[in-house]
Amino acid sequence: MTSTKPPILVRAYADESGSNHVKDPGTYILAAAVIEVPLEEDVRATMNAMRLPGQAKLHWRDEQHGRRSSIARAVAASPTEHVVVVRSDPADLGGSRERARRKCFEALMWELTGLGVEHVVFESRGKADDKRDAHMLDAMRRTHALQGKIRLDHARGREEPLLWVPDAVCGTVADTRCGTIEHYAHIESKTTIIDI
Repeated sequence: MTSTKPPILVRAYADESGSNHVKDPGTYILAAAVIEVPLEEDVRATMNAMRLPGQAKLHWRDEQHGRRSSIARAVAASPTEHVVVVRSDPADLGGSRERARRKCFEALMWELTGLGVEHVVFESRGKADDKRDAHMLDAMRRTHALQGKIRLDHARGREEPLLWVPDAVCGTVADTRCGTIEHYAHIESKTTIIDI
């Protein structure tokens, strides 16, 4: 008699970032860290341990160079894979950030569904913006642009340490685009970048 194990659930945690407005204008980055659900608690503990005393959460933009290196190494050692969607149009300086997000969101959700992700948690940007994300996902389903089922939720960054992983991934990608490649080198083998 053959026993069948239940499939391991896979979840993704997603965050966004711009880039340097001078060195890399018109760029929007959306990253997701993909992880098997049973491994989440270990990664949460690792990311929590990276916080400095009094620090509510890790945020790449606020970290010094040496700390960024430590965070990138911790992300590299974690059991996560990363998908990054980048939209860059230097000529579109006055363009809508929401339009860029929509394009990146669509590409990311399509990619995550293909990877078997069943649930994605985005960092909350507030009720109105979170509803906008939900409407985008509904529109993708209505037009059959998205195959399979994927659930979408939002969480506050300070309350979910797993959101600090895609924040760091966004940061390393933005830094690389601006000429600082050393941090991205730690996670490069675990990262897929999609330019749209």
